[in-house]
Amino acid sequence: MDEDSLLGRISRGQRLSVGCGSARSSVGELRCTLGTTMPPLSYMKDKITVVEDVLQPFQCAGVTLLPSRIADQVASVKAYYMGLHPNDILRGFRARKGDWAPGKELGGAYSESGLCFGQWLSGFARLYKSTGDPQVGERALYLMREWAKTIDQDGYFGYTDRGGDNQYLFDKYVCGLVDIYEFMECAEALEVLARITGYMERKCFDGETTDRNHEWYTLPENLYRAYLLTGDKRYFDFAKRFEYTEYWDAFANEEDPFGILPPPEKREGFHAYSHVNTFSSAAMAYAATGERKYLDTVVNAYNWLKETQLYATGGYGPEENLVVPDGLPDSLIDIKRNHSDVDLRFHFETSCGSWAAFKMAKYLMRFTGQAHYGDWIERLMYNGVGALSPMNEYGMIQYGSNYSVFGAQKMRSTVWFCCQGSLLQNIGDYSSLIFFKDEENLYVNLFLPAKVHWKHSQGEVIVEQETSFPEESTVRLKIQCASSQYFGLRFRVPGWSNGVVQVQINGEAYSVDTVAGQWATLQRNWDTTSVVELQFDMSIRGEPLTSYLSPVAVLSGPVVLAKASVRSGHHGGIPVESALRYPADWLDIESEVRLNRFRQLHYDQELRPLYDIRRGEFYQLYHTRHGEESLCADSFEYSGDWKTNSFCRYTASANATCEIKFEGAAICLEGIRGEDGGMADIYIDSEHKDTMDQFAYTRARMPRYDQSSVPFRWSIDGLSMGEHTVRIVAKGQKGDRATGSIIRLSGAKVYKLRKY
Repeated sequence: MDEDSLLGRISRGQRLSVGCGSARSSVGELRCTLGTTMPPLSYMKDKITVVEDVLQPFQCAGVTLLPSRIADQVASVKAYYMGLHPNDILRGFRARKGDWAPGKELGGAYSESGLCFGQWLSGFARLYKSTGDPQVGERALYLMREWAKTIDQDGYFGYTDRGGDNQYLFDKYVCGLVDIYEFMECAEALEVLARITGYMERKCFDGETTDRNHEWYTLPENLYRAYLLTGDKRYFDFAKRFEYTEYWDAFANEEDPFGILPPPEKREGFHAYSHVNTFSSAAMAYAATGERKYLDTVVNAYNWLKETQLYATGGYGPEENLVVPDGLPDSLIDIKRNHSDVDLRFHFETSCGSWAAFKMAKYLMRFTGQAHYGDWIERLMYNGVGALSPMNEYGMIQYGSNYSVFGAQKMRSTVWFCCQGSLLQNIGDYSSLIFFKDEENLYVNLFLPAKVHWKHSQGEVIVEQETSFPEESTVRLKIQCASSQYFGLRFRVPGWSNGVVQVQINGEAYSVDTVAGQWATLQRNWDTTSVVELQFDMSIRGEPLTSYLSPVAVLSGPVVLAKASVRSGHHGGIPVESALRYPADWLDIESEVRLNRFRQLHYDQELRPLYDIRRGEFYQLYHTRHGEESLCADSFEYSGDWKTNSFCRYTASANATCEIKFEGAAICLEGIRGEDGGMADIYIDSEHKDTMDQFAYTRARMPRYDQSSVPFRWSIDGLSMGEHTVRIVAKGQKGDRATGSIIRLSGAKVYKLRKY
């Protein structure tokens, strides 16, 4: 099946009607139609609120997606999943129970464990709430009820004979049931939840001991949600047993999370998706307890991720690993794997990784009210899950995204795996990421075509966001009120904008503070009809990895641009200045390429949005910074006790000195960290610039990604053009955690130009 065949199953008109009023049916109408009304269950109590939201999401209600590429993706994914036959989905559950089991096995990981069944319950519930399509709601309830018939008397709920009940799978079922209760107001979901929770309580608890296995640390989020929605303390108590205290506390206390890894003989790393997803559990622990340490965990974790883990796309986790300090550039250039295949397959587990990030960022916006967390959501909407190529008819998905400087392709791989579950959850939740609200303000987070109905103290307001952003730089907000009303309209000023946003109201320029990463506020009496126009600067820019000089991604606004072939007859997309249209004019070919070498560029390549790249097309997302020159450690001048090995020059002696003379505007010092890493002062042209610390835990080794050798990088940019001298003076001291005081230098990269 070709790239566009799934979209071709439904007409353009159908694709553009996602969430339109004609398809809507109220929850109450659906509940009555399907006979889901039940008397209150004895264990149901009142909903609990411990922490008030600073900002409230619309939670899949009141927001309608309007015609756009994102709306097309929602419609395409919706049509795909609604095309799956319920008998195929339920076959394994029925067969295990010994019931009649029509249909065929879906295959892949689903046939082994029903891996994404709980996620599909969740996705269908969210998609029903966001689109109002009664057929989607019927599908969610039918699947839940038919599955519930197969649950054993003791509460065992798995797809296959005993073994389909680990905590990883249980979390997905809990999420699906809680979502059906929250978004569809179906009390039956709580009855089913109580049954499977009772089984897991008996299975996991042994007196004071709690059995923990396979991503157990993601469990608290949905159990705490169940507690807050029902008031049933069993879910609070169950969630509490699975708090990831050691890991969360490392972030709450602003410590190095790699420090909690076991000793070298038991080296393991951190699985990226689940170790980001667990921060949603910390966020809900805050919601359930009000204890500030949990919110500190999530806030500090976001800062750590942004500084050390995120690519320009918003993605993270090469080969599903969080990376050691200074390790991110290596993941784009060189890789060491415990396999004969040395190529890195992907840098971001795209659908699941986006789902974890969307939730984390939304919780942060809810609990802090701060706008800058929306930047992460925006990056992933255009470059993460929003840039995936469609699945094929066999259930294969683009599991990961590749950002290598050697070039890459979008490729399908896994069949009915976890990402096929989170994809439905993602598109079902898109509408809840666009707008937020409080008592007297409406907040615009994403600049997507959408309509929102918002009620506040003075009445109801309808705001329609009309735009082709990011293909164009203008966003129009059409405001309709029954009568003149006073309220605030606030929009996120993206970090990439540098605070430059031009604002007009009803065709007249309007002065407002636009600070990057904050909300800009338009507070006034609004007429019955008003139009706000926002104009963004979408100039092409280079963006290196945070805190580094190279490699560099190229962006327009929030969109990462890929260097790819010109498509025959292809026009449109993000406009760029003619001087930047052809990357051969201003981007270097990777000078150290050994595999998949680019041929010399000609004028048949251009910059295109990553989301515009089709499956199988060859593209390059990251590039070596222009004007790079490599210096080896042997070319440096040394004084004092320095030794040599095959990798570097090193010393543990106080006052041992290294001098590097270079000509350029920027330099990146390179070396190797270690648990015996020491400290040294860095001077540039006799001026003290920093004290470097080469300590790092060397314990991160997973089967697919060996990070036991930890790189060191220190860089400075913006120097005046000309000759400079860097002097490194070893202190002969070790930090609090280090076992030694060794400084290791392996080379440097010098850049002659001040711009990319």
